[in-house]
Amino acid sequence: MNIAGTVWMFGDNVNTDLIFPNHNFKPAYAPGEMGRALLTGADPDFPGKIGRGDVIVGGRNFGCGSSREEAAGAMKEAGVGAIVATSFGRLFFRNCINLGVPVVTSAGIGDQVKAGDRLQIDLVEGTIEDQTNGFSTRFPAIASELLSLLQEGGLHEYTVKELVRRGAETTSAKG
Repeated sequence: MNIAGTVWMFGDNVNTDLIFPNHNFKPAYAPGEMGRALLTGADPDFPGKIGRGDVIVGGRNFGCGSSREEAAGAMKEAGVGAIVATSFGRLFFRNCINLGVPVVTSAGIGDQVKAGDRLQIDLVEGTIEDQTNGFSTRFPAIASELLSLLQEGGLHEYTVKELVRRGAETTSAKG
């Protein structure tokens, strides 16, 4: 699974309130509505800058704060290709995986790339290459089960596909 996109830089301790400010909370959202609020707590103009497939690079503890799924949901709706950071808030990390947003841990990545660079990320091989400055590095392997979730677009999509597959197996076994 390969991702290529333009880098957008954010620093340490970017919390879920900066990623999806709480004044945006509603009982229900129209499709795409959360993406239009992505990272407005850190940069009010950010949703108009990011393009589909772009890569967010953060520092330490990216996504710390609450367990709200909306922060990861805003990433997905905005079309973020991946998030690479030195470290992540644990709940944000898992919410991203569950929603199909790739997250990669890479110590010191913010010292190696800059905003506007073009990153190529290979989730299967565990590599990051900055196509602008030539920097490359490896990151810890992503478990095959998590790769499957990401490839299907998230936990919901993966589960639906598995249920359909298992239903087909059950039907053919009876037939």
